[in-house]
Amino acid sequence: MKTYSLFLVISVLFFYSCTDQKESYLSSSATVDNVNDSENTTENNDNTSKTLKLYKIKSQQFGMLFGVMPIPDSWNIISNSKDNILFESQNGIKVYGERSNMFFYSNNQELNYFYKQGGNQVKAPKGINAVLNEDLKPFLESNGLNYVRQFPLPQLAQTDKQLDNALFKSVPEEKKYECIGTEWEDQNGNKSLGIIRYFTTYYPTAGGMNWGYTLNALEAPKAVYEDAKKDYINALLNLQINPNWIQKNNQYYAQQSQQSKAAHQQRMASIRAQGQALTNTGNIYSSISDSNHESWKRRNAMTDAGHSKSVDAIWERSNYNDQSGNQYQVDGYYNDVWKTNNNDYIGANNTNWNPNVDNATNGINWEQLENSDDNY
Repeated sequence: MKTYSLFLVISVLFFYSCTDQKESYLSSSATVDNVNDSENTTENNDNTSKTLKLYKIKSQQFGMLFGVMPIPDSWNIISNSKDNILFESQNGIKVYGERSNMFFYSNNQELNYFYKQGGNQVKAPKGINAVLNEDLKPFLESNGLNYVRQFPLPQLAQTDKQLDNALFKSVPEEKKYECIGTEWEDQNGNKSLGIIRYFTTYYPTAGGMNWGYTLNALEAPKAVYEDAKKDYINALLNLQINPNWIQKNNQYYAQQSQQSKAAHQQRMASIRAQGQALTNTGNIYSSISDSNHESWKRRNAMTDAGHSKSVDAIWERSNYNDQSGNQYQVDGYYNDVWKTNNNDYIGANNTNWNPNVDNATNGINWEQLENSDDNY
């Protein structure tokens, strides 16, 4: 059987599973510099001294330094590699850019429908061990990689939590992090480290959740693997975030949240009476969209790839026209939308339903709107 690198197999898996792949702050497309001088001799977590250099990560979104991460002086920084290699050494060590995967789920199937229509992944949550055993392990083993073992990395989970705690939140949320390291070996004896950084985010006021994980990958010949593994984990644990970036990020998303809430209130002000149920659903969905956009996606905003698409798609609006040519923006996606003279509206996915003949809604006249997005 032909064997493949851990990261190559993971990349294939993510290509088929992710509808909107996001790059994160350890992506090789980030702007980086390295500093190489004698003052960068740093002590690792295993209390041994090793000459390190700084991997500088620039936020392209804000045009400023996001943070710095210490890596061994022997690791060469690779820019714009087609294989997404971040670091590579002459003795065969390869470190790859991150891959992230995120899903939404709610017991409210209407919310799931809204979210899926926006091109996002909807999937019932599974724990970190289920992700490993049900998703990653079968796929990797079928491509020639043998599973060796796993081990917890609670310090790295705490590092992720600390960063998230420092970021602006537009709605209440309950977020948890877990992290494990997994080890693999190919038929040639080369070893790989795959780190799964798992999270769940619950929205207690909205009735939905996001969950997902980020994967970090390292490969090395067996003779140097143990040292490479320690160096990489040490680098991830000692990533230092620029406090000025945190301040800039929070100011930006606080302003964005304020503007989006004002726009949402204007959109929802026209929904009354018969549309009250739709109002409640719209409020819930808007809150989840706010938090999802401002929490998870901004953590991955070190590059601009996919960012503008996410900003445009997250609000989930459709455009409709009435018989007089007036245009309306309706939250969500429906097969049919009906409007009263008071500009109240109802969305429906049952094409056979007509509010003018329904006993619950036929006290007033309803006009069916035309979806103007279908004309493009």
